Amino acid sequence: MRSRISWYFVLLLVLSITACAVVNPPEKQRKAAVDDFMYTLRWLRFQDAARFFSDEHREAFLDQMEALKDLNVTEVRLKRFDLKDEGRRAEARLEMDYYILPSATLKTLRIDQTWVYFEAGDSGYNGFLITTPFPKFPEETSRNKPPGKATLPP
Repeated sequence: MRSRISWYFVLLLVLSITACAVVNPPEKQRKAAVDDFMYTLRWLRFQDAARFFSDEHREAFLDQMEALKDLNVTEVRLKRFDLKDEGRRAEARLEMDYYILPSATLKTLRIDQTWVYFEAGDSGYNGFLITTPFPKFPEETSRNKPPGKATLPP
């Protein structure tokens, strides 16, 4: 009898642990996704970071990062995270400290994002994705501007 009770206890324990591993609520997925995204940005793992973007923004992000060969990131931090739609959408603000060689001036890029929870039926993906484009670095926008007309002094 005692052996049978021990066997049932072990079976119950195994089932409990399995149930905990299978159930991953959106709250945990959201926190893990944001933390992982910040980690991949910090360590310049842009291929890994791209997987957090929705299909419409993924390639643009990769192209943008590929063009910035001399980008160095020193820190990425979460400044604000506001939940919407019963936790299925979130507005986030990150700050990324960086410099682009040959400059050694440390700058901060503000990154405003919308994270949305997708279920497997929606896109074949289950979890949180960024649905907004990655912002341009000030250096990128200044490179794309046509040179101004120079005037000589009188």
